[in-house]
Amino acid sequence: MLMAPSRLLSIALVVALGLPLTALADEPVATLDAPVRAPTPVLHGHRYAFVAGGVLALGGLGLGFFAQGEAKRAQGLSSARDARETMDRARSASTAANVMYAAAGAAVLYGLVLELLPDEAADTASLTYHF
Repeated sequence: MLMAPSRLLSIALVVALGLPLTALADEPVATLDAPVRAPTPVLHGHRYAFVAGGVLALGGLGLGFFAQGEAKRAQGLSSARDARETMDRARSASTAANVMYAAAGAAVLYGLVLELLPDEAADTASLTYHF
């Protein structure tokens, strides 16, 4: 057992080691029997579609800004080969951004459909796996 010579040192050990603070209390703490509720999750099953849509939209924005920067950079290049390669990168980034926008729209639309359906139908149509 760990013994501390002073109360200040014992409090520092409690904080540092993560020991329960009730061990230092002089009088016992009365506990009440309260019903234990299961913690409710912040995101319920089908609402992950909204998060996925937001992440995909942010990814699309990032690729869109990259594509615009590459297109502007290609205008300032003097070599035709470098300009063509840069424009190809800009086109592929723009295409990927458009695909991400479409996927984000589909994910949000899927989330909206599941949100508006009754709970039983939404659980059957949900793509989440239930253990």
